[in-house]
Amino acid sequence: MDTEKLWFLDDLNPKQRAICISDKNTLLTACPGSGKTRTLTYRLAFLSTTHSDSHKLNIAITYTNRASEEIKSRLINFNIDLKNIWAGTIHQFCLEFIIRPYSMFSKRISKGYHIIDEFVQRQYTNEICEQLQIKLNFNEDPFLHPTVVQEYNKRLEENKEIDFNMILKLSYDLVNSNNFIRYNLSSILRSVHVDEYQDTNDLQYNILGLIARENRAIRFYFIGDINQAIYGGIGGIAKNKTQLDELFGTSFEIEQLDGCYRSTQRAIDFYSHFQVASSDISAESNLKDEMGIISYDRTIDRDDLAKRIAEIINEQLELGVPEKEICVIAPQWGLLYPISKSLRSLLPNVSFDAPDVTPIKFDPMNVFYRISQLKFSVAGKNTGMRKRVANEIISILTDDYKIHLSDNIDSYFILKCINAAKVCDENGIETLINTVNSLFSICKIDLEQEMHLKKAYIDFFDKVNQRITDNNLTTDMDAFKKCFQEKSGVVINSYHGVKGEEYTTVIAFGFLNGLIPNWDLIINFPEERTSETRKLLYVICSRAKQNLYLFSEQGRVTRKGNPLNPTDELISCCAKFNLD
Repeated sequence: MDTEKLWFLDDLNPKQRAICISDKNTLLTACPGSGKTRTLTYRLAFLSTTHSDSHKLNIAITYTNRASEEIKSRLINFNIDLKNIWAGTIHQFCLEFIIRPYSMFSKRISKGYHIIDEFVQRQYTNEICEQLQIKLNFNEDPFLHPTVVQEYNKRLEENKEIDFNMILKLSYDLVNSNNFIRYNLSSILRSVHVDEYQDTNDLQYNILGLIARENRAIRFYFIGDINQAIYGGIGGIAKNKTQLDELFGTSFEIEQLDGCYRSTQRAIDFYSHFQVASSDISAESNLKDEMGIISYDRTIDRDDLAKRIAEIINEQLELGVPEKEICVIAPQWGLLYPISKSLRSLLPNVSFDAPDVTPIKFDPMNVFYRISQLKFSVAGKNTGMRKRVANEIISILTDDYKIHLSDNIDSYFILKCINAAKVCDENGIETLINTVNSLFSICKIDLEQEMHLKKAYIDFFDKVNQRITDNNLTTDMDAFKKCFQEKSGVVINSYHGVKGEEYTTVIAFGFLNGLIPNWDLIINFPEERTSETRKLLYVICSRAKQNLYLFSEQGRVTRKGNPLNPTDELISCCAKFNLD
C-alpha cells in the first residue's frame, strides 16, 4: 500500500480506516455524526487511488443530488481523479447505465421517450378526471382510481413519455430480462456504495442484486441508520444481513460506527429517546461536555413565531455562531416560505440560504431546465459542472428523444452556443427562448419536426409562466438567475431536506399532529404512527451540534377550522427532560 498516495487515510480513526480499506461486502450502520459520509468518501478515494490504472467504476448511490455533489466536491478537494468514480441518485444511475444505453431492447421506450415532471403528471390526471367525471376529495390520490391509471399510462405511451417512478421499473425489466445487460453492467463495476440504505426500496435492491449475482467480485457497501428510516411511506426498507445475503448471493459483514463527533452528550441523550432501534451513543466531539440549549415552546402564537426566531438568530450571531451554522426547519415548504419572507424583512443584514419561489423549478432530467441552468449561471465558473450539464443535454437529446446530432457537437460546442445566445436584459423568458432557438438552430434541430421535443418545450414554458402568475413573480433576468445562484447564510429547509446535515443551532417549528405526523399517517397507518414519528423526530433533533429550539406553535388549524395540537411524541419526551 503506497502510504504517500494514501495520506488522507491518516484523517480517519482506526475503525473508520479499517472499514474504508476493507475488501468485504459490508452492511455498515452508523449513528448521526459518526463519520458515515466521511468514511464513504474516503473509501472512494482509497479505491480510486489504489486502482488508478483501472477503468472499472466505483459507484456511490445517494438519496439526493446534494449528497452526491458533496461527495464529488470532497474528492476533488483531495485531488482525486474522478475518472473511475461515479456518484448520483439511483434514478440517475438507472438512466445513465441502463435505460439510455439499452432502451432499444425495451418495447416501451425503444422509439424514444422523455421524462415528465409532476407538473405534467398533475395536468394529465386533472384532465383525465374531468374527462371521466371523477371528482376527487381534498388531497385524494387520483391513482387510486384504476380507470385513471389506465388512461394515464395510455396517454404516456402515446406521447412517448415516462414519469419518474417508471425509471426504476423499466430498468429492472431490462436487467432482469437480458443476460447481456447484466453481464455488461457487472463487467464495468468494481464497487457499489449505497448511502442511506434504509431508504432504498425493493426495486432498487433487486436491480443491484441482479448485477451482484452476475459478478461476485463486485463489492457492495450499504451504509445507513435504521433510526433515520423516514421514507417508509414511499417504500423505503432497511434490509438486514440475512435478506441481503440471500438477494445478492454473497455474505455481508456487519460493521458499526458508534461515536458521535457532532453533538454534545446532552443533545445525544435527548434525541436518543426517539430511537426505534436502541443503541448507546457516546459524544466524541470537542463539544461533548457543553450544556448547550434545548428548549421547547408550545405556547407561542404562529403570528409571533417569526419575531421569536429572528431574536434567536440574532442571539446566536452575537455569540459568534456563523450564519451557515444556524438552521430553521419545518415539515412543509408552505410553512417555510412565509417565515423566510418575514425573516428577511426582520433581519435585512443577515444572509439566508433559503427557499425561493422562482420561475424555474428544479428538474435536472429536463433538457430545458439544463439549458436554463447553463444560461442563467455564471459562465467561466465551475467549468467541470458546466461541462457535465452540457454533456447531459447531449445525452437527453440523443438518447431520450433519438435526435441525431452531428459529430462535431460536444460539450464545448453546447457551452459556446448557449453562452453566445442573445440576452434580453429586461426579460428572462425572452432570453431563454432566444437561447433554446439559437442552440437548436445551430444544432439543426427543427422543433416542428420533433413533435415530442416540441411538446416538452411547450410544457416547460407553460410551467414557467404558471409559476410566475401563481406567485406574482417578475420576469427580469435577476429572477431567473436566482434559480441557479449559490446561496449562503442561515439555512431554511424542510425536515426531510436537512437529513445528513449538521448545524450548531437548529430551530424547528411545526411540531403539530397533522403536520408531524401528517394526517395520512394518522388516518391510514395508525399502527405505524408512533415509530414513524419518532424516526422523524430523531432525524430533526440529531442535526444539532449544540443548541435545539423546538416550537409547537398555536393558531394553526385544519381546513375545517379545528386547531392543530402539539405532537404527542414530542410532548412525552420533553416532559422527561423537564422542558415542558
